[in-house]
Amino acid sequence: MRGQISGNTSLKRTLLLDDGLINQGYRITKFIVWCGDLLDANCKATLSSMPKISGTSQDASVNTEIAWSTSCQEMNTGANRNTVNSVNIIDEDHVINRDLFITIECNVDDRNWNYLVVMEARKLSDDEAILAIIREEAQNVGA
Repeated sequence: MRGQISGNTSLKRTLLLDDGLINQGYRITKFIVWCGDLLDANCKATLSSMPKISGTSQDASVNTEIAWSTSCQEMNTGANRNTVNSVNIIDEDHVINRDLFITIECNVDDRNWNYLVVMEARKLSDDEAILAIIREEAQNVGA
């Protein structure tokens, strides 16, 4: 999945909606967010199985958060190009089988933020599907 979200400092989008097929899961293998405009910009982005409250910090202890990305983009005026430094972290053991949301918090208004989410489709047994649903609902089922 890839796309662009435009707008102000707190942006949200639903990427996947529950299709009722609990035995179809997706494992996130890559998550990257960057600014599409030539300017100084910073952002933090979170992929989650539940809508995230705007303005809250990234928190790896929350089971509904699956992947995290931070991007620091600086315009090098002399060279007329951007330098992007980013950190991308993924809980690769987490399997999505219902909803997926992206939340982006940024330091500038009215900018275009690009995202790339690469997923691997995976068939789930009934037991795996139930555990994935429990985990998506923020229940702790262990490591």
